[in-house]
Amino acid sequence: MRLLGNDIVDLNEPGIAGKSGDARFLKRVFSDDEQSAILSSPNPDLTLWMSWAAKETAYKIISKMIGPPVFAHKKFKTIFLKSLPAATPQMDVAYRQWMFQIEINFTENYIHAVGTPAATGGRPGDFRSENVHRVTKSELKTWGNASKWAENFTKEERLSIHHAASALVRLHCKQSIAEKLKITPSRLQIIRPVKERKSQPPFLLVDNKPAEIDISLSHHGAWLGWCFCMKH
Repeated sequence: MRLLGNDIVDLNEPGIAGKSGDARFLKRVFSDDEQSAILSSPNPDLTLWMSWAAKETAYKIISKMIGPPVFAHKKFKTIFLKSLPAATPQMDVAYRQWMFQIEINFTENYIHAVGTPAATGGRPGDFRSENVHRVTKSELKTWGNASKWAENFTKEERLSIHHAASALVRLHCKQSIAEKLKITPSRLQIIRPVKERKSQPPFLLVDNKPAEIDISLSHHGAWLGWCFCMKH
């Protein structure tokens, strides 16, 4: 099964604009080479958050491979292959002996990164399905109610749902997969177990059995992002 990760950044959230001018933050999160790539970019803030999203994406993948490590952003090294002004920037992220391939889609409102281990072969766009969704105030109000969760998710699923965004990203991901499989979403569950007090990566069940479909979920601000990969 191909492993995936994804991360989304809402570019309109407070604290996003102007972050490339925060020297202390840059030094804490990025290597000297990464800082140079960010600050020499035609859009330093956009490049910064692309690199951030790539690191987060790689972290989600390695968590599936070896279990969630202690996350220090600086240990994940981004290498730009196609940087701005490319329409779809691409980069590699190195962590220890592993390499991950990341592709970025972006608009003026969000950055969405999707990645896979380099050993998989092929770029992430060759085999993954991805989606983003802008959450409305109406959805947040409706899905902030735990009774709504009980109507749409199993008890096991609800253990990892803590707010409206985490409920909505699971709902939309299941709907996307169900449409692809031509089944009803009620046959799907997204479970995120806890092991040694650490949350593990989410995985998919179809008819209560583990599916050969890898998934990745993310949300930030007004945006949800998810991706999945069917067995090849």
